[in-house]
Amino acid sequence: MGLEEANPVAQEIMATLDNLLLAEKQARLQVSALEEQQYPLAATFEMVRDMEGDGAIEEALVGFGFEYHTIDDDADLWISDEHGLMVFLFFTAPDGRYYNYRIVAFDVVGEEEEVTA
Repeated sequence: MGLEEANPVAQEIMATLDNLLLAEKQARLQVSALEEQQYPLAATFEMVRDMEGDGAIEEALVGFGFEYHTIDDDADLWISDEHGLMVFLFFTAPDGRYYNYRIVAFDVVGEEEEVTA
């Protein structure tokens, strides 16, 4: 898949993830405000919101045809061979900077086409 074909898909994924992450940030602000008044209610709201947020991200990526792969405790990886895209969620760079997500384009190489080093 060429870059011109992946671009619209990557743009749509970015918009979807940005909207979901914005909703999560807004919910965090609501939790902070609620904590001052009713901590048990805030804790319950936060737990439900976390489950909804994770489910929405999973649903969106599965809807785009991505498959989930575990990397480690720090990052999740979603791959779509069809679109030639990988989405890293909760990615921490080696220098300590934290990213909510990163989208990377790749080419699918078959076993017979593998490049040996």
